[in-house]
Amino acid sequence: MADSGVRRASRVQDAVRLLFLLDRCGAPCGGDQAGEEPQGAVAVVRGQKRLQALDFWLRNPDYLADELLNQVEAGKVDDTAWALERADALLQGDEPEISRYPMVRWRFGAWEALDDALGLLYAHGLIDIVPVGEPPAKVDRWDYYLLPAGREMAAELRTAAADLAWYDQRAVVVLAVAGQSSGSQLKALQYAQAEYERTVWKASISGITDRVRERLAQVTKHRVGAGG
Repeated sequence: MADSGVRRASRVQDAVRLLFLLDRCGAPCGGDQAGEEPQGAVAVVRGQKRLQALDFWLRNPDYLADELLNQVEAGKVDDTAWALERADALLQGDEPEISRYPMVRWRFGAWEALDDALGLLYAHGLIDIVPVGEPPAKVDRWDYYLLPAGREMAAELRTAAADLAWYDQRAVVVLAVAGQSSGSQLKALQYAQAEYERTVWKASISGITDRVRERLAQVTKHRVGAGG
């Protein structure tokens, strides 16, 4: 059972968050992994494992900031100044607490039931969900397609709903660290965090804000000292 008293988002908040993830982090349709794609679909997130991994970073700004620092130190970012500014913004003041929505450590890592939120998007014709494999007996994965109406809704929310803008801004950073890596690859990155990996099964994954703030200060100081 999940921890009691843990902060939870509403169904609508979950749906908006997932909509922005699909809009920002979805890959172009087509390609070698394509199954039966819905007509007119504009983007796809392949597999629930990838969707859950993306959602974990959006919901946990301290873990997202730490992965930005990982990529800075590994020389994997094109714009180091942007990455450090984003990491700093993610850790400012009470931002990590205000926008954190913890996830439970499940069998394959951070997880939360997304059916209700996805169902809301599906019911409004914003997304389609397609099984890959041989349903119903053997489904290898579920692919999540953003439809034209979903892209239009994301664009409308982006400009008309200022209180939801942070979802979209955060999704841009999530894409910067995740690229189009598979769900398994993203989960491996997240399992490299000791606090994540050591979380007891079915318990909520705890934050790492203080540790990441200290790390950001050290990385920034080193780069300033090195003239970078």
